[in-house]
Amino acid sequence: MNIRLLKDLDFVNKINQAEAVTEAGKEMLKTYRAYLYTNAPTCGIVNGFVLEAQRFSFDTGLVSILNSVQDYINENNISWKLASACESIASNPSSYSYIAKVGIETVSKLVEMKEQDVVSYIKAGSLKSVQYIPEFRAICKEVYNTAVNETRTPQYTLVSPISYCFEGENHDFYFNVLGKTFKIAEGKKIYEATLDNKNFKEINALLEGFGLDGDNITTSYRGVHGDIATVTIKENAEGKSVLEFTKNGEGQLFEAADKFMEFANTQSKIMNVAEKMNWMRFAAVVSKVFENAENIRVVDNARVLTTVDGTIAAIIEGKENVNLTVFRSLNAGTSSNEYQYMAEALQNVMSICGIDLKSQYSERISEDCKKQDPDGFKKIQETLEAEKEAAMQARKKKIAVLAEQFKNDPVKIALLNKAAQDLAILG
Repeated sequence: MNIRLLKDLDFVNKINQAEAVTEAGKEMLKTYRAYLYTNAPTCGIVNGFVLEAQRFSFDTGLVSILNSVQDYINENNISWKLASACESIASNPSSYSYIAKVGIETVSKLVEMKEQDVVSYIKAGSLKSVQYIPEFRAICKEVYNTAVNETRTPQYTLVSPISYCFEGENHDFYFNVLGKTFKIAEGKKIYEATLDNKNFKEINALLEGFGLDGDNITTSYRGVHGDIATVTIKENAEGKSVLEFTKNGEGQLFEAADKFMEFANTQSKIMNVAEKMNWMRFAAVVSKVFENAENIRVVDNARVLTTVDGTIAAIIEGKENVNLTVFRSLNAGTSSNEYQYMAEALQNVMSICGIDLKSQYSERISEDCKKQDPDGFKKIQETLEAEKEAAMQARKKKIAVLAEQFKNDPVKIALLNKAAQDLAILG
């Protein structure tokens, strides 16, 4: 695949410029250079190189290029997994993979985007049509499972909400946070918005009675005798939404909302009038949410802050801006403001409730600093890297010399491998 991911990695150039310090390492690089001289790089070739190079942790030359490649793959984690899966499916001649190839075109377009946008689009449901393919379904599930972003301390809680999401014109994505509607315009900026969509309003109003357990949507019903039943809406192994109703330790699974309503109606026949009304109202709400579960997502770019002094606010991240909406504050009332940089929004949070959240958003603050002053950010990073490298270089050279000296002694090579791994951890 000739995709942006591989172009930006510049794997051929990395291989050609690398200098191994051991003979075995030099032979390995020679093999890859020969192959890449007549063949374009692929995700599969890069993945193979990573696996092979990990055995040469005593070779500082190979470790350097390995770290560079792994850092790039980690920075593009989901995109790289999707691209690798596309390659694997495309090269597999089995009958099942022939069916799966139908989904490759959809995924290939997505991986041309940047990692942050890829993750956002998956969470908004862009790959729902290809989740019948196990490789893609597993990657999507990984994205959904990491969506819940929750921090709890004695002073505050910081939790990502759930919302029924809607894709509008120009691929604008609408979502709800504590009753307010926001949109991501062109995948970049966050705006407070309005949306005249009945289903969007109705489902988000109903979701106020639901919570999260991992990546599952949950709620509960308390009967007149104090007995509690729980409802869990989750994905099954095929990636389809199912509803599990549990009472007295016994669970029942429903694959369709009408089947759950039939069950609820049967249960109601032994209830008195008042309880029957409450129960059927609850069942109708659950059924409606269940019908729309595929469009309900954890809004991981938004986090709701609740403090011990009663402050409730939402910090909502866009690629190019940040929105801070204060829903309740004894000191500052209510407000909704946009900021260019995260540090500005967090400074306002500090002035409102005295909570310092910089440690929760360190990665975003670093990105903002890089955007605000690229040269200054680069100098700081280079200084820190140089100091780190200087502190470790002597030990690396020692290991490399010993590795060459004892290259035919497997016991000593194993010991040097362990020493190199420990050094990498310390680094």
